[in-house]
Amino acid sequence: MTRILLLALIILCSAFVSSAQKQALLRLKYEENYTPTYNEVIEMFSLLDANYENAKLVVSGTTDVGKPLHTFIINSEPVFDAKTIKEQGKSVLLINNGIHPGEPEGIDASLQFADDILRNKNGMKNWLENTVIVIIPVYNIGGHLNRGPYNRANQATPYETGFRGNAKNLDLNRDFTKCDSKNALSFNRIFQEWDPDVFLDTHTTNGSDHQYSVTWITPFPDYFPPFQEKFLRIEMIPEMFRKMDAGEYKLTPYVNLMSHDPNSGILLWQDSPRYSSGYASLFNSYGMMTENHVYKEFPDRVKSCYQFITALSEFTSENSEEIIASRKKGGEEMLTMKTYPISYEVDTTQYSTFDFDGYESSENVIDKVTGLPRFGYDRTKPYSKEIRYYDVYNSVEEIKIPEYYILPKAWSDVIERLQVNGVEFKTLEKDTMLEVEVDYIDEYETMNRPFNGHYFHNKVTTRQEIQKIQYYAGDLVIPVRQEKMKYLLEMLEPRAMDSFFRWNFFDSILDQREYFSPYGFEENALKYLNDHPEFKKEFEEKRATDPEFANNHRAQMAYIYSTTEWAEKTFKRYPVAKQY
Repeated sequence: MTRILLLALIILCSAFVSSAQKQALLRLKYEENYTPTYNEVIEMFSLLDANYENAKLVVSGTTDVGKPLHTFIINSEPVFDAKTIKEQGKSVLLINNGIHPGEPEGIDASLQFADDILRNKNGMKNWLENTVIVIIPVYNIGGHLNRGPYNRANQATPYETGFRGNAKNLDLNRDFTKCDSKNALSFNRIFQEWDPDVFLDTHTTNGSDHQYSVTWITPFPDYFPPFQEKFLRIEMIPEMFRKMDAGEYKLTPYVNLMSHDPNSGILLWQDSPRYSSGYASLFNSYGMMTENHVYKEFPDRVKSCYQFITALSEFTSENSEEIIASRKKGGEEMLTMKTYPISYEVDTTQYSTFDFDGYESSENVIDKVTGLPRFGYDRTKPYSKEIRYYDVYNSVEEIKIPEYYILPKAWSDVIERLQVNGVEFKTLEKDTMLEVEVDYIDEYETMNRPFNGHYFHNKVTTRQEIQKIQYYAGDLVIPVRQEKMKYLLEMLEPRAMDSFFRWNFFDSILDQREYFSPYGFEENALKYLNDHPEFKKEFEEKRATDPEFANNHRAQMAYIYSTTEWAEKTFKRYPVAKQY
């Protein structure tokens, strides 16, 4: 009997030890202003993988520098298949780090967090019962490898960091939809595989000086269907501020000033789909960014980022079912929409207020290097003032939602991105004439210098025509009302904020392929006038009433060429057609 009791006691103690807090495995050195190298990061996640059966480091794609892109999966059990986990009803939190390697606190904070939750510090392991956490250890690996003490001019610590550009010198936080990098294509695949309910990207900002170590770019509520917008405004955003205020580091909205002075108010930053959080919103995922404050010491930046990650993990776990249900409801609401907003402006009549902890600013701070006055902040003069926060935006332009997009198979770069993002489509089985609505690009402005490898188009205007167009076997017929509906609308509508058109994927339509010469066109122009007496009458009337036109040979020939069937129908005709 004694032996049986002893055995039972041993089993009970073993169970207690396995569920109790274990010793930390990782030795991070952020208190010494040191952030780990790429190899050290992967070695530490590999160490956690080797010691915990419910964690796994996975190669999840490739990058421009040739190194693999990893994900580190933390579950309550040794199950790491995204589909299986989703079928179990668990929510997914995806955390991305090191997109700008000079902003590394998320890397350190995620390592610390992974170590702590796996060893069950303060009972954190309970969050894994209904939530799986997926961490991208380092996203911009090429930039992280390009390490040195002179990469981040505006911050003093840590003493060495990586470089902002990746191996192709791209800013990866402008590449999530155009996908010029292998990193972004890999990320798109990871995102579609896991379909995260909540997404966090960790950053550092060097905006105005203030007392906060961490700021938050919240999900953009007006991007979401009504049910999700309500969930964000009433539950998620207020509760995250409450959780952070209960800790050592207070949280403020990202300090996006209405003007030069915080007293004028803070404006919710609008992230378009080129950014990670904007990309997440295309799939009704609650995407957000932390922006740690560059002027704070690195240990505080890491610890405040860690505090945010723990608060977000706890919130996601506590509200797992509601988060999943809200996304489902939001998707259902999207499918019933008749119109879709493609541009927004802030509503300055609606705002909330909060106490902002800042520093007095001055135009006459004496610079320590030059000895001359400059604008700056006086940290000996802290203040707490009530300021306005503007987080409501109104749509200023909407488009009617089509039932189908028709896309010729020739546009393979676009089709590749549609496929990576799980867009459903069918292809024509035979050559077919279809009546469709087409957009013509009327006006646009193009940047006069490269922007992340492209000459981005602004101020795009279009006009519409109904035409019969010949399509061919293999061309795509894309139903719009599908799970990826928002992605389709944002990427295929030419006037949308970060459409494929704006990023130059369809620029060849802006070139005119056919042409006329004033000499060579004469015979065909004369034949057209003789064969079309009504047009000839119109042409003669214009010559009779417009002396300048009557005396300009080229203008007359151009008039015949451009206003008749001779005109090039495909010139500026946007290739993505619509059916309603």
